[in-house]
Amino acid sequence: MMIPIIKKEFIIDDIKIYLVIFKLYKSFLILISDQKEMGIGNVTLGTPPIIEGLKSVSSSYKLFGLEKKLLSTIISEKASKILKSPVLLLLFLREKEKEMEIAKSLLNYLNEILLDLVKED
Repeated sequence: MMIPIIKKEFIIDDIKIYLVIFKLYKSFLILISDQKEMGIGNVTLGTPPIIEGLKSVSSSYKLFGLEKKLLSTIISEKASKILKSPVLLLLFLREKEKEMEIAKSLLNYLNEILLDLVKED
């Protein structure tokens, strides 16, 4: 049974966001949703920079989904870079019209959580 290493709920602009992170073997699974049920939504794989120490960029691969392509790409690349591991992101946001309004706050909050997670290890 998979047990989450992080399970949080927070509110951004009157939208409740659910975040769950699982540690897998040499990788992470991140679920982000504005629904408690955690749908599949966009599925994106983020890989960390290949050469450590250089300013190479993370890569992302869109596996499934049509919406929120930019947001899922940014989140998966940022998370894989911070965690220095591949990240599989399932992003399920039904509040389509408020996506860009909450994007910056969501990224900042996620960044803070991931940096704290790295410090713990």
